[in-house]
Amino acid sequence: MYKSLFISCLFLGLFFTSKVGLSKAISFNHKQTEISLDSAQIKPAKFDKEALQEYKNQKSFKYDDAPTTELSLWDRFWMWFWDLVGRIFAGAASNPISKWFFIILGVAVVVFIIIKLIGTEQIFSKKSKATNFSYDLTENIHDIDYEAELNRFIAQENYRHAVRLLYLRCLKKLSDAEIITWKPDKTNFNYLAELKDLNLKDDFSALTFQFDYIWYGDFPIDKNGFAPINQSFKNFNSQIK
Repeated sequence: MYKSLFISCLFLGLFFTSKVGLSKAISFNHKQTEISLDSAQIKPAKFDKEALQEYKNQKSFKYDDAPTTELSLWDRFWMWFWDLVGRIFAGAASNPISKWFFIILGVAVVVFIIIKLIGTEQIFSKKSKATNFSYDLTENIHDIDYEAELNRFIAQENYRHAVRLLYLRCLKKLSDAEIITWKPDKTNFNYLAELKDLNLKDDFSALTFQFDYIWYGDFPIDKNGFAPINQSFKNFNSQIK
């Protein structure tokens, strides 16, 4: 019996001891989490009005909106015009017929402006230059008096036509030597394909390029530019046997 009483007292002692220790630990932890209030007085800062006014007066610190300039009557017209065009095309986008009408109208206006600026003579000038000639590649190259015609064009300083004569005479010599078969409907590249001699082919290709560049490309040529071209044709003709 005394033994049981002793054990009971021992457990009760341990229980109260642990309870007191736990309460002290909680109290200790509670004291650690307490935050002391700052008792210092706060003095609000004030701007220096004079310094602020000085910055305001400086041009670098002025951020006002950019001054607006009054639109002229011409500017207002174009604003109205492009606004009208935008509204018309916006409405035409939903209607296929109107859409194609304005596309065709726009193309016609562009063509009209180009013709007015350049002129029909300039547009078709290359064609007129090519046909305003008593002979071309479709004419019989064997009926041309090359020496007389060359002298005439050189005297007139018409070196572009002179180069054309040199090329036609070159075709005649190749045809006379039976290196090519000349026909009025053949092209320069048809004749180039008929050449079997690689040296002749390379030289003729270079002469053809010069001729096309000057005649069809309407490249301007003067006396100094004509001299080396004339010599190149002479060198080529000397190879034909």
